[in-house]
Amino acid sequence: MTAQRLTHVGLTVAFGAACAVALAVALAGFREGRATTGQTAAARAMPLTTWRVAWRARMEARPNAPAALFPEGWVVTDEAGGVTSLSGKGGRVWRTVLSNRVFEASASVSKELVVVASLEGRVTALRTGTGEVVWSVATGARFQHQPLIGSSLEGEEVVRLVSQADGRLFCLRLADGKTVWQGEATNRCDGEPAVWEEHIAYGNCDGAVYVFDAANGALKGSVKVGEDDQMAGGMLAAGAGLLVAGTRQGNLVVVNAATQTSAARVKVSSDEAFLKPALAFGGLIAMGTREGDVTFWQFDGKGLQPKGRVPPGASVEQVCACGDRLFVLSGGALRVMDAVDGEPVKVPLGDEVYGLTARCRCSVACVADGAVVCVKGEAHE
Repeated sequence: MTAQRLTHVGLTVAFGAACAVALAVALAGFREGRATTGQTAAARAMPLTTWRVAWRARMEARPNAPAALFPEGWVVTDEAGGVTSLSGKGGRVWRTVLSNRVFEASASVSKELVVVASLEGRVTALRTGTGEVVWSVATGARFQHQPLIGSSLEGEEVVRLVSQADGRLFCLRLADGKTVWQGEATNRCDGEPAVWEEHIAYGNCDGAVYVFDAANGALKGSVKVGEDDQMAGGMLAAGAGLLVAGTRQGNLVVVNAATQTSAARVKVSSDEAFLKPALAFGGLIAMGTREGDVTFWQFDGKGLQPKGRVPPGASVEQVCACGDRLFVLSGGALRVMDAVDGEPVKVPLGDEVYGLTARCRCSVACVADGAVVCVKGEAHE
């Protein structure tokens, strides 16, 4: 099974601050099951936005999804052990090469530190401004997902990681890399985990969602979603303890982590549905497929109800939302959507395109043909 090269966006404290107000509105719509007619009308009334490629920065080795620095700039890991900081205009600020490392996951960024996790299980923190190594620890794990920077219950900044090989969770102190706790193995974990409130969850290869206590890594329970519904895609925490993910059998599932029950399940693809869903347009769940569709769903407390479909015309690689705007990678292009029934704006990027990350609703970056590409939108009447 091949894990999707997804990143996320938005688990750092800085990203949360950038989109907090708009995302709160989306989550409220999801919980209450509100109709999105008003949101669509509001989107139509918004000023038009012109989208363009602002810059391209060629990398020395195959790059992973860029991680946003704030207030500007990006940090990019690559398969040759490189960590590169780019300015807001795409110029190189610094590059640090860590020997005998292979990175298949994006970096995670705090105000002071950039944290990277290698395929061989070593976690390293570098200074945001200079690229100087602050600490580096070996874990004996295998990391293919972005480290998740957040706060512990005591308010201390920590880094949480999941091992792809066996699902073990790790929690390290951000300041010095010391282990806060380490969880027990479950099964192979190919999907990006979700962190919310005091919980961590991921979908596993045995067709179940595992929920853990973020304070100590203890397993709180698991929810089976289907005998053959292996899960290898990213998991979306959609508020009120609800988790959304796709499965190997092409289903989109909703799990209630609080009650440890399967809340909804619907067929979205005749193939694997391993993309990470996104919340957009007043709390609708957006899900892309290999058939070339972006479908929209609303959870009404009993099931998933269809709310629209947009066919980009090529296999969807990623969907990513920031506030009231949805970004879609498909067919070598970025498509920007402001409403379910609106015409997406298309920005051609290249042949091989992946690793979409949104800084805000008007600035995103991804990888196109070996280069980091920044796309920006400019609003006008």
